[in-house]
Amino acid sequence: MIINILLVIDFVMLAVVISGYIFASMRERKLLSQEADQSLELQQKVYQAQVLKEISERIGYSLDTNKIVDIITSSLGNLLEYDTVAYMVIEDGGKALFKCHVENSVTHDFIEQVKEKMIMSYAAILDKRIEAQSTDESITGNILDDNLKVQVESFFNLPVVISGKLVGIINVASSEKGRFGEEQASILYTITNQAATAVSKLQSVLESEKGKLSAIIYSLADGVIMVDTDNQLLVSNPVVREILEINQQAAGQQAIEKPLTMFDIVDGLAGKVDIRTKIEQAMAEDKVITIPEVLLKDKAVELAVSPVKDNSGAIIGASVLFHDITSEKSLEKLRQEFTAMMVHELRAPLTALRWTSEAMLKSLNDPAQRLEPLKVKENAENIHTASANMLELVNDLLDVAKIEAGKFELNIQENDLADLINEQSKIFKPQAEQKHLALNVTANGKFMLKFDKVRIAQVLNNLISNAIKYTDSGQVDVSLKTDDPSKTAVVSIKDTGLGVAREDLNQLFSKFKQLRSVDRARKGTGLGLVVSKGIIETHGGKIWAESEGENLGSTFYFSLPL
Repeated sequence: MIINILLVIDFVMLAVVISGYIFASMRERKLLSQEADQSLELQQKVYQAQVLKEISERIGYSLDTNKIVDIITSSLGNLLEYDTVAYMVIEDGGKALFKCHVENSVTHDFIEQVKEKMIMSYAAILDKRIEAQSTDESITGNILDDNLKVQVESFFNLPVVISGKLVGIINVASSEKGRFGEEQASILYTITNQAATAVSKLQSVLESEKGKLSAIIYSLADGVIMVDTDNQLLVSNPVVREILEINQQAAGQQAIEKPLTMFDIVDGLAGKVDIRTKIEQAMAEDKVITIPEVLLKDKAVELAVSPVKDNSGAIIGASVLFHDITSEKSLEKLRQEFTAMMVHELRAPLTALRWTSEAMLKSLNDPAQRLEPLKVKENAENIHTASANMLELVNDLLDVAKIEAGKFELNIQENDLADLINEQSKIFKPQAEQKHLALNVTANGKFMLKFDKVRIAQVLNNLISNAIKYTDSGQVDVSLKTDDPSKTAVVSIKDTGLGVAREDLNQLFSKFKQLRSVDRARKGTGLGLVVSKGIIETHGGKIWAESEGENLGSTFYFSLPL
C-alpha cells in the first residue's frame, strides 16, 4: 500500500516536472518566435531605411525613374527569395523598356510570361488595351536554360506612381508556388510608395524652380540657349529667334511656331561661326569662349559659350549667350564722330587765336613789324570772336552734361512770353536783312507764363539763328499761339530754307548726329538743339520739327504749359 502511494507520488511529481518542462518549452518557443518576428521586422525596417537612403544619395536632383526602380529591384535579395525581378516602362509611342535580373536560371518562356503579366497589369491600371510596338530588352544574371521545366507559379506586380502618373511596374516572380506572402509584398510596396512620394515632391519643387528659371530666361534682353553633352537643345528664349531671324512656319492662314532645334541654331549661324565646335571646345577645356563679333545681316552679335556644371562640378552641358551689340557699335561710331566734330570745331578758333596772337606779339617785339592801329583792332576783334565761339561751344557742352546728369536748374518766374519773342527777334533783324530775308513776328498782347526767361531766350536764339542760317531766300516767320485743348503756349519758327529729310527728323535732337544733307559750310555742332530740347523738357514742355522734305523749308515748334 505504501509502495503504491509512493509510486503515485512519484508519478505526480514526474507529471508536474514534465508539465513544467513542456510549459517552459512552450513559453521559450513563444519568446523565440516573438524574437524571430521582431528580428525579421527589424531586418525589414533596416532594409527599408537602407534602400531609401541609397535612393536619396544616388538620384540627387535627378528625376530618372529607371534609376530609382533599378535601386529597389537590385536590393530585393536582402528581403526575399525569387527567381526573377524585372521592371517595365511603356513609353507614349508604345515602345516597352524591359529590364530583368535572373537570380535562378529560368527559360525564355518564363521571361515571356513575366512580360505578359506586366503588360496585363499595365492595361488593368490604365484601363485600356496595351500593345507593345517594340521592346528594348535587357536581361542580366544567370543564363537562360530552355531545358528546364519551370513556369511562373507565384508573382506580384508593384506599380510605381509619381505625381499621379504611372511610370513603371516592378515584377517579382518565382517558379515555386506560394513563395511570396502579403507581408513581403506590403513592405516592398511601402518602400516603392515612399520613394515615389519623395520623387513626386522633388518633381514639384523642380518644376516650380524650372518655371521661375524659364520666366527669368524669357524676360532676358539677350538670347540664351542651353544644350546637354549630346548637343541636344534644352532651353531657349524668344530673343534667339529674333536675333537669328528664325521665322514662324505658316500653316494655312495661321502662323504656327515650330519648336526651336539645334539645327535651327546651326543654320542661323552657318558660314559665320561653327557653334557646335565652340560648344564642344568650351566643355572640353572647361572655360568660357567668347566670339567678340558675328555679323548677321543688319545685326552685330557677341557670343559667349560657357560650360554648365552640376553641384558636384561635373559638366552637364553648355550655354550660349547671344548679345546684340548693333546699337552699341552704332553708338560708339557716333561717339567717335562727335569727338572728331568737337575737335574740329575747337581747332579752328584755337588756330585763329594762335596765329593772331603770334602776329601781335611779333609786332610788339619787333618795331619793324609793328601793326597799324586798324590792324591791331581787327586782330583783337578776331580774338574776341574766336574766344566767344569757343566759350559758346563749351557752355553748350556743360549744359548738355547738366541735362544728362539731371542737374539742370531753372530760375522760374512769371514773364511775358510775347514780349520775350519780340525782343529776341529784334536781335536777328540785321542778320536777316543782310541775307535779304523777311523776319516776320506774330506775338501780340501780353502772354504771362511762368518760365526761366534766360533759358527760353537761349532756345529762341538757337531756333531763329538756325532758321536764318539755313535759309538763302524767302522769309522766317516767328509766331505764338495758344493750344486750348492741351493748355499750352506754342511757339513756331518757320523758314523757307533747306528743309530736313523726313528720315532725319527724329535725329535732329541727338548730340551724336549731324545731318548728311547739310553742306559742310553750314554745319554746326547741333548742340544748340540738344540744349534747347533739355530746356523745354525741363519746363515740362515739348519740342519737335516738321518738314515736307529737302529744299521745302522746315518748322520748329516748342510748347510750354500755361
